[in-house]
Amino acid sequence: MSVDKDKDGFKVGEGVPPNLVDPDDNNAAITPVTQGKTLGADYTDTRVFKQSISVTTRAEATADMNAAFMEQFGTSAPKEVIAAYYNELRALQSTRISGGESKDKSTTVNIQGVSGSEIKALQNKYVSANATALITASAAGDPKATAALQRGNFGITYTTLKNAYAENGMPINIQALNKLVIESSVNPGLLKSNLNLINMQAKVYFPALADKIDKGYTVKQLLTPYINTRANILEEDPDSIDVSTLKSVASDPKGLTGLYDYEISLRKDPKWRFTKNAQDSLGSLARDLTKMFGLAG
Repeated sequence: MSVDKDKDGFKVGEGVPPNLVDPDDNNAAITPVTQGKTLGADYTDTRVFKQSISVTTRAEATADMNAAFMEQFGTSAPKEVIAAYYNELRALQSTRISGGESKDKSTTVNIQGVSGSEIKALQNKYVSANATALITASAAGDPKATAALQRGNFGITYTTLKNAYAENGMPINIQALNKLVIESSVNPGLLKSNLNLINMQAKVYFPALADKIDKGYTVKQLLTPYINTRANILEEDPDSIDVSTLKSVASDPKGLTGLYDYEISLRKDPKWRFTKNAQDSLGSLARDLTKMFGLAG
């Protein structure tokens, strides 16, 4: 007498035998590879299962790297970057494949073994390399690189940290800025810590302002009267004055140099002699001396 069986080859009304449930299944694709396994008097399975290996396709690698570049730089990743990332990821995955069988010998298990955090770290490697290239090229005067630094999360982070240096009168070291921007971009939680680091450096550079910096003021805000004085005497644009050139007025931990003393020091600067107000002052002095000695006509 024949036994009614469903499409999977099992007797109608019976469940799947327990020894066919794979406890190690990670939702990978399951495909039959051989047939004819006998499971007992009432069951004859026509399949033996094999768990497929999960690896990243070129399309997936392209999409992931483009997404990373779009977030950080506001543009797609270059083709050579995608190719290098894909090849490195696949090479890493190929070293992590492990083989084995389930206890009942019915399933061959292969595990990929590359974690999501490892994949993200690999993506960040290429993001960081591109960021370094942009900063270096921009510093060398490349207008395209400079424009690229204004886009995406990286551009925002770069501008924020660069402005923090400028507002606090700190000389910018390209390598240091590069490091801070990259680590703050790939790990946004570090941005606040790095801004605090710049403030701490400013306190060392301008010790007379340390207590005010602790209260949230920038060096530029605190030295605005000195900036305006310099702008007036040396006839400079106040917005173009590098705050670091005012280091001397705030280098004494006991307090700031007086504005009057600062004015005197500015008139000793060789630049002052070429200003209009210097010529006017010297002309006025000459006229006064002429009158004093009775030489005026």
